[in-house]
Amino acid sequence: MKKYLFLLLIGAVSLTACGDDDDPVVPELNKLTKVSCYKDGSSSPLFTADVNYTADGKISGIRFSGDKEWRLVSSDNKYLMIDLSTGNELGEYVLSGNVITAKNVLKKNSYASNEVYVSDEYKYVYSGSNLTLTSWLVRWPNKDGKGYKSESYNEYDRFYWENGNVVTFTRNQDQMEYEYSVAEMPANFPLRVIGSFAPVGFEAVSPLNLLYGARNRNLPTRAYTYTIPNQSEVKAEYKYTYTTVGDYITGMTIDENDGGTENAYKYTFEYDFEVK
Repeated sequence: MKKYLFLLLIGAVSLTACGDDDDPVVPELNKLTKVSCYKDGSSSPLFTADVNYTADGKISGIRFSGDKEWRLVSSDNKYLMIDLSTGNELGEYVLSGNVITAKNVLKKNSYASNEVYVSDEYKYVYSGSNLTLTSWLVRWPNKDGKGYKSESYNEYDRFYWENGNVVTFTRNQDQMEYEYSVAEMPANFPLRVIGSFAPVGFEAVSPLNLLYGARNRNLPTRAYTYTIPNQSEVKAEYKYTYTTVGDYITGMTIDENDGGTENAYKYTFEYDFEVK
């Protein structure tokens, strides 16, 4: 009888141990399917973007409506940007695996029978999975229609990370500092620090941002710009607030104060999930 009770106890302990080793199942957040932006309380959006995905969850296309009408389509290891009014290619994003490594902007050369050329070539440098540097090569055509000139900026933009977040973005003597809350960035939310001193356009919230390596760990609350060495003279300031439903960010407002000119950008985000 004692032997029988001993075996039962051993079995119970084994079952408990196995249960402790099992990792909790965390459901994957649904995909972002639409972004809209409204400026200064307008009822008409400044822009909207509808996002589509493949069966395995990769971005298959984005349709943008705003100051321009364009569509992003997946092609091999690239995303092509197509002008919807003309059907012409505007540029391309180049991928290596699931990471964007370059962006090319295309233009037509009016001096050479509208020959298409790469006017701006951006290359992205990573340290591990952190985006730390952008180089820029700019080209322009000779007026005689024979060839191009170019100029290269090997360290055009720099991004500095601390505690899992980009805290400083620099270009020449201009800097932008970011401050963060303790709230963590949801896995499906595409906000990132971009190479811009006015981070209020679609590029800041494009779903393509999930393909630029590591993402910020936390949600930003404030960003401000200055020119070195005048760190105390803030040139522009941006404050972030968020609206959430469960684990999803459904709204974000960026209040901009650019040298005394104030604007408010309200973003709405829609996902393929039901609010219960």
